[in-house]
Amino acid sequence: MTAHDYWLAMSRGAKIVELDSAESLRLLAAKKVGRLAFVHDGMPTVMPMNFTLAGDRIVFRTLAHGSGARAVDNPVAFEVDDIDDFLEAGWSVVVNGVAELLTEEELNQLREHAPDPWAEGPRTLFVAIPLDQISGRQLVPR
Repeated sequence: MTAHDYWLAMSRGAKIVELDSAESLRLLAAKKVGRLAFVHDGMPTVMPMNFTLAGDRIVFRTLAHGSGARAVDNPVAFEVDDIDDFLEAGWSVVVNGVAELLTEEELNQLREHAPDPWAEGPRTLFVAIPLDQISGRQLVPR
C-alpha cells in the first residue's frame, strides 16, 4: 500500500450533495459575511465582505478607491459557507456574475436595507452581484 492509497483509505466518506437554487438562496440569505473573489493585477484576490440580499442581487459596500472597487465591471465570484469542524460537515454557496455599481435610483430604493459596513472608513461605493448563476454544495457526514 502506497502513502496515497493509505490516505484514500482513511477517508471518512462524507457525502457531497449538490444543492438546488432555492436551497442555495435560503442558505445565502441566512448569512451576513461572504468572500468576494476577483482578479487584480493578474492575480486571484479574495476579500471578506459583509453583505445583504436586495431582491435578486448581493449588495456590499466598499471604499471608492479600495481593492473591492477594482471588482466593478469585472467577473467575480461571491462565496458564503458554514463549516462544522467537529462534525466535518458544512455547505458552500457560490454566486458568479459581473459586479456592477448601483445607480442613484437603486440606492434610493435600497436605503432601508443597505448593508452596514463592519470595517471602518467611508464605504460609499455600493456594488451588486446578480444572482443569475448560483450553485451550492453540502458535505453531509455519514
